[in-house]
Amino acid sequence: MARLGRPGMSDEMKADLWRRWRSGESISVILRQFGKPLGSEFAVLKHHGGITPVPHKARAGALTMVEA
Repeated sequence: MARLGRPGMSDEMKADLWRRWRSGESISVILRQFGKPLGSEFAVLKHHGGITPVPHKARAGALTMVEA
């Protein structure tokens, strides 16, 4: 399945990006820490409207890929 976000940005980096953003750090400060160009992480923030996405959870009783 396709994943949203830029290639080369690990889940840990995304989690750090959101943590820093929620704590009030500016995007330019965050990007300097990552050593990334402005567009790369900004696209992740913009895609979600600047709001941390809720982790996906399968609903109770949903079939797994093996069961389907």
